[in-house]
Amino acid sequence: MDASIEGFVKALGGGVGALFSTTVLYPLEVTKTKVQAFAGNATTDEEDNLEKQQAMGNTFAAMAYTWRKEGPKALLAPWAPGYASTCADAFVFNFVYYYYFEFFRSIYQSKVGRVGYRGNMVLATCAGACMQLTTLPLQNHSTRMQTQTEKRGNWATALAMYREEGLGAFYKGLLPCLLLSLNATIQDTIFEGIKDAWLKRQNLSAAAKAGVDLAQMKLREVQVGLSAAQAFWLGLISKLIASTICYPLTRIKQMCQAQTKRSKLRRSSSEETEGKALSMWEMSLKVWTEDGWRGFIYGIEGQVFNASLKAALNRSAKERIQVMLFFLLFPERFRKMRAMALAQAQT
Repeated sequence: MDASIEGFVKALGGGVGALFSTTVLYPLEVTKTKVQAFAGNATTDEEDNLEKQQAMGNTFAAMAYTWRKEGPKALLAPWAPGYASTCADAFVFNFVYYYYFEFFRSIYQSKVGRVGYRGNMVLATCAGACMQLTTLPLQNHSTRMQTQTEKRGNWATALAMYREEGLGAFYKGLLPCLLLSLNATIQDTIFEGIKDAWLKRQNLSAAAKAGVDLAQMKLREVQVGLSAAQAFWLGLISKLIASTICYPLTRIKQMCQAQTKRSKLRRSSSEETEGKALSMWEMSLKVWTEDGWRGFIYGIEGQVFNASLKAALNRSAKERIQVMLFFLLFPERFRKMRAMALAQAQT
């Protein structure tokens, strides 16, 4: 019961933190998605617009172009296309991920014991794969909402996707999404490893200042979560590293999800494959042929900046929300968490 409560509270904190960070950074969210889908000669755009193609070569030029051509409502929440579906995607994405992570963590601790960095890598990979399988339809829907030429509502877009390619339209980019579980593995291995070491150091320092042994510390003096500032900077650094390493795969995933039957890259295909969605491997070859190695890093500045800042805001909100919820709603569980943190500091 304790494990399920802890998993739910941490998942809820992650989901609410994701809503906050997505809303604040939505202009950058829309723009980086467009750049990833439309930049370079291997574009998934449906239009032959040279000015647009040139603007999409840089995240901030693309933002200025979108503002100039489509107005502020194309970028600002809650009016921008895809805001509702992106928020739903972000909430479910993070809620499911953290719930799976805590679920697998509780099993690991019961079978193996203390979770080290290797354990964190395994847990993050499993949770990331489960999360991608659960949320991929929402990811495809929000990507289409942000990149489609003809503006439609959420339901109309979903119907159009289904009419075009059936249920497969909601599972495009499945392989790169599964491979992108590596992103969560890198981020959480760094975050959780440094977090555990930091909390241990904080509690040791608090005991030293009080002039007592760790065993004599009062439970109310034990720190069980990072401060908002600590979580912000640790989330920023861990996501910065993970996003940079995984970016080429991220761009291929976005292009796979954004392609439609009217996309330029699909129109230029051979007759045998015309109208069919390009696979991850075919999309990678197309990018390499048309744009070379630069094609794999178009939009990296927007993606890394957006993902890192979003993760920082998310982690900051999540750490404080979950501590507050445990303190107010589950005081007995909160006391046990402090006891566990004290025991960990003593090892």
